[in-house]
Amino acid sequence: MERLMDKSRKWAGWRAWQGLVLYLVMGLCWVVLGDALLDRLVTNPDLLSRYRAVKDAFYVLVTGTLAWWLLRRARAADHFRAAAAQQTAHVLRHAPAGIVRASADGQILWANERFCELTGMGLQDLRQHEFRNVIRPSDRNWADHQRQRLLAGEIDHYQGERQCQRPDTGAIVPVVCTVTLVPQTGTDPAHLVCVVQDISEIHAARAALERSETGLRLALEGSGSGMWDWDLRSWQSTASPSLQRLLHYRGENFAQDFHLRERLHPDERRRLVVRARHAIATGAPFQETVRLRCFDGLYRWFMARGQRHLDATGQPERFSGIITDLSTTHAAEERQRLAAAVVDNTQEGVVVADAQGRILSVNAAFTRLLGYSEEELLGKNPSTFKSGRHDRAFYEAMWATMHRTDHWQGEIWNRRKNGEVFPEHMSLSTVRDAAGNITHYVCIFSDISEQKVQQERLEYLAHRDALTGLSNRVWFRQQLEGAVRQAQASGEQMAVLLINLDRFKDVNDSYGHAVGDEVLQHLARQVRTALRPGDLLGRLAGDEMAVVARNLRHAEGAAAVARQLIAAVAEPWRSPEGLEVVVGSSVGICMFPEHADTAELLLQGAHSAVYGAKARGRGALCFFAEEMTLAARERLELESRLRQALLQGQLLLYYQPQVDIASGRIIGAEALLRWPDPQEGMISPARFIPVAESSGLIGPLGEWVLRTACQQGQRWHEAGLPAVTIAVNVSPRQFQLTDLVACVHSALADSGFAADCLELEITESALADRFEETLQVLLRLRDLGLHLAVDDFGTGYSSLAHLKRFPIDVLKIDQGFVRDIPHSADDMAISAAIIAMGHSMGLRVLAEGVETPAQLAFLRERGCDSYQGYLRSRPLPAADFAALLGAQSTGAAG
Repeated sequence: MERLMDKSRKWAGWRAWQGLVLYLVMGLCWVVLGDALLDRLVTNPDLLSRYRAVKDAFYVLVTGTLAWWLLRRARAADHFRAAAAQQTAHVLRHAPAGIVRASADGQILWANERFCELTGMGLQDLRQHEFRNVIRPSDRNWADHQRQRLLAGEIDHYQGERQCQRPDTGAIVPVVCTVTLVPQTGTDPAHLVCVVQDISEIHAARAALERSETGLRLALEGSGSGMWDWDLRSWQSTASPSLQRLLHYRGENFAQDFHLRERLHPDERRRLVVRARHAIATGAPFQETVRLRCFDGLYRWFMARGQRHLDATGQPERFSGIITDLSTTHAAEERQRLAAAVVDNTQEGVVVADAQGRILSVNAAFTRLLGYSEEELLGKNPSTFKSGRHDRAFYEAMWATMHRTDHWQGEIWNRRKNGEVFPEHMSLSTVRDAAGNITHYVCIFSDISEQKVQQERLEYLAHRDALTGLSNRVWFRQQLEGAVRQAQASGEQMAVLLINLDRFKDVNDSYGHAVGDEVLQHLARQVRTALRPGDLLGRLAGDEMAVVARNLRHAEGAAAVARQLIAAVAEPWRSPEGLEVVVGSSVGICMFPEHADTAELLLQGAHSAVYGAKARGRGALCFFAEEMTLAARERLELESRLRQALLQGQLLLYYQPQVDIASGRIIGAEALLRWPDPQEGMISPARFIPVAESSGLIGPLGEWVLRTACQQGQRWHEAGLPAVTIAVNVSPRQFQLTDLVACVHSALADSGFAADCLELEITESALADRFEETLQVLLRLRDLGLHLAVDDFGTGYSSLAHLKRFPIDVLKIDQGFVRDIPHSADDMAISAAIIAMGHSMGLRVLAEGVETPAQLAFLRERGCDSYQGYLRSRPLPAADFAALLGAQSTGAAG
């Protein structure tokens, strides 16, 4: 500033000297030239003198006036220059930026007050430093290079950010420095003018802006949102990185790869486009929930919020907003909605109470189960519906468990609005907030009245027979085991009596199961009344009851109890309509400890004794004997061996010829089952067939016989042997155990054997049992095209009225009526009557067991059609029968 003032004063002095010289030169020229001109133009000396005086006065006047004007101008200029200099000095002194004049090599020559304040040093101190040491560049080499270019005239200025470190506080102040070169003028050398501006506030604002942007970005990312901006003029869009992450984008160019229409769910595409256009056109806020297909291929729920932006002309320019991922929220809302739906529709009652136990809400099942409406219970305590059945200790234990585990469940009794007390299964849970404080209690309960009844019913059925109320098999056995233990400890003598009802099946078949059930209930009451105090009674099977007779002195006491039971069972049952049903019984007795000493052996012994009682006739009793056990064991062993024989192919079919009496030719064969056991040899059918029938093995055994006979008949036919009818016996048990029609149809179809060459032999007793059912089966068999025969005719109890309704083709006279011909007149009369009756019914008659010519002659005389027996041939293996049949064919041809 001082240098500027000095220059101003020097310039004013120089201008004064210039004015003086100019005045002298102009005055000299005026005098010399004016006098020369007057001397030429004026010749009169007086006039010349006068003109010279006027000329000199005029010069003085003009120059004085000019001097006065120039003086005023000079004074005004000096005043202006002084004011300008003072103003400039004031500006430089109080400029907001630091200004420094430095030599070309950077030595500080002068600095304004702002620079002194900025650096914290006075002007004298500053003159001791170079500018670059006070205002330090971040890159000294770059600053030196720029200064050299400035001095070389390559640039007129350079600018950069530097740092100023105050020596008094050590604080570093960021500044921006602009350096300009002032060229050399006159005696003044070239120097540098440096303008230094404090940019601390700019840095602070920039840092604040960065912090704000970082906070906004973190808040945007933390909120699960992403930002989008759509330029409505260029139709270009930009998206924040958080939006790309929300959409699971992994590519490089999101704007190019993202196509909104393709990403929208088809169900929402049209709606979103319409709403977006409306928001752009009207300026209304845009807010929609949509599903977008992310770049991983999955649809997710998002909330889109946006707003249009106008340009200076009021036209829509941009459309921007944020997108928030609602997948978690939507899933939670869906779970909450489903939970609410479950609570509202569950069959269990649900109660929600606050921490003080006041009811806040109940579901529909609760109001249905207890009869209260929700309005009646809101704000009340659940003790409103306490039953009063539980004491204080019960509730104290319940809440102690709640406080310890936050959960309790169990059975509890409550009271309905109508006063009815009912059992329920309740689950009570505590709900706590994040701090662990109790906020609510949730109670879920279900009415278990029906379950209780069912449980009691099941417990009853677990020990009792549902029909009679007697102990069932399992419970009776447990009671028997307890009685045996007591008897072993005390030396007591007792007996197990097994009551088997005689022909009870006929009651069910004749009168129906409803009557049969009533009869059983009647018999149970009768037997119960016949028992002594302490005796045990149970029902073991459909037609079996068992009694444990306690404290007996001898076996006769057991026999007396058995007779009382037989008499009680024989008491007739009478229906309200007057129907009277009498059922007999057989009783097997096994004594403890004489016959057996365990519950299992006692029951086995009584069961074996029942067979002995039945063998003696109805209404009999029988004590257990060791032979009965041996027979039972033999039956079990034989059954097991028979099953193995069937599986291993040890069984065979023999064929006994059936002969036409008139021609003497073989017209058929009866297939007879044989069992050649590897250990025992040939076992009689009379021994193993009853075992098969009682064990149920007769079903698969009969099916095997039927298939084998059909296959053998087809092989004989394919071998060219004469056609014969093969007769196969059908056990009555096969009607109950198998689908006989399906079995026959399958055997014929698989073998290819002709149906008209197959004859099924059915016993007369099978026809008498279940008449209608048997009739339907026989009609279906006849429809297959095969023949039907009644085996052992005359030994059963079939009704002739029923017999004529069956589709029968052949009557077979039992060998018991043929054996004593011609010595028994009765057998001859019966045989003749059967033959006559069969012919009168249009049936063929075949006699079994023909062994003598006299028997054959009698049958021929009475017109019998055919026979079989030892007279012609014993039963033969398949190969021998084929040879016999082939020999007959050869003889006939010869």
